[in-house]
Amino acid sequence: MAVTAAHTELARAIEALYEAFEGYPLKPRIDSCPHCELDNAERRLHMKPLRDLEWADLDIFAFKALTSFGDADDLRHFLPRLLELYVLDHAGAPHTLFMLFHKLQFAKWTTWPADEGEAVRRFLEAWKRVLTQQAPESEQAAWELDELTGAHSVL
Repeated sequence: MAVTAAHTELARAIEALYEAFEGYPLKPRIDSCPHCELDNAERRLHMKPLRDLEWADLDIFAFKALTSFGDADDLRHFLPRLLELYVLDHAGAPHTLFMLFHKLQFAKWTTWPADEGEAVRRFLEAWKRVLTQQAPESEQAAWELDELTGAHSVL
């Protein structure tokens, strides 16, 4: 696959996500439901640097964020990596984009500081451009584009 201007733009948009949300460090302890037995899941989140976390590390947090595991600031901390993983390993994602976008909606992301909202919008637009270029020649890219387009309507 040739690296296009759209790919370069997406790489920059991913970096902009990390920059926009760097003010939300990983807390020493993420609040969670005491009955949900999330200690192992939380430990996984502390074992690697943010950019090294995999789906296996983020799966439970992604699913339970804002309901029984963490708050909006925790979501902001992990958001750049979650979005990056959808780009890098969409097929391996344990949850759909709809779920993550519903979490963003629940966290009232459109009321977040302007630089954070802009970073998310810029990322989504750049990713859509890459997928639009790839979709005619890739079933996977076409599927991802369909999911992104549908999930984006939630936001």
